Amino acid sequence: MNRIPGKRFFTAAILAAAIFAAGCAADDKPPPPAPGAGAQPKLLSDLSTVTDAPIDPLGINTVPATGEGIVHESPDVSRGPGTFERDPNISFDAGTEKNPGTERLLNDKAAKFGNFCEVILDRLFARLELAEKTDEISRTKLPTDLKPVIVTAIMDKHGQLQEIILEQHSGKAKIDNLLIDVCKKAIFYENPPPDALSDDGNYKFTIKLRLENFASMDETHWSFKTDISLGLG
Repeated sequence: MNRIPGKRFFTAAILAAAIFAAGCAADDKPPPPAPGAGAQPKLLSDLSTVTDAPIDPLGINTVPATGEGIVHESPDVSRGPGTFERDPNISFDAGTEKNPGTERLLNDKAAKFGNFCEVILDRLFARLELAEKTDEISRTKLPTDLKPVIVTAIMDKHGQLQEIILEQHSGKAKIDNLLIDVCKKAIFYENPPPDALSDDGNYKFTIKLRLENFASMDETHWSFKTDISLGLG
């Protein structure tokens, strides 16, 4: 009977383990896009690679002057037709008593094209409501010091989303990814207004999401208070 010497057996075992580990590492790589999936939004975290895309492009993190917060953060203003066109930066109630939220426009250009931006904003909020009810998100107990997550979404002149740029991390990757996924599903528009284009021929939305736990019946599944804002660059 032929027998494998000890050293040869040990070497063969090491080689087999290495091949197995390499196979596992390959499984961790993200799968390639499905054939025919079309262009996918490009997510960038390094803003130095983006031309003319400064952090906080609309100045939305600027500290308001004394008294301005009363106007800018008012959560109890009822939205009526055309209100966005008159009142940028005022928050409006959205959601329900169990899942409260607010929507607002961030700058004068967004208010000028209020009907256009309101459609995008309402669609973002509706998608967030659906996502927050999933098991993955509803089981999330958020830290009290969670920052808003801010992205820039670039839509082409045909109304198709082209790029998503992560401007500010919330501090929890799950919430960053939540907003990115919602933007992919909600940002599109048929026949967008040409006058709302930026200088480079695209539509540039700055989107800011602040999420807080609101209530839980079982201390496991949560509803959220959602504040979503949109600016137009």
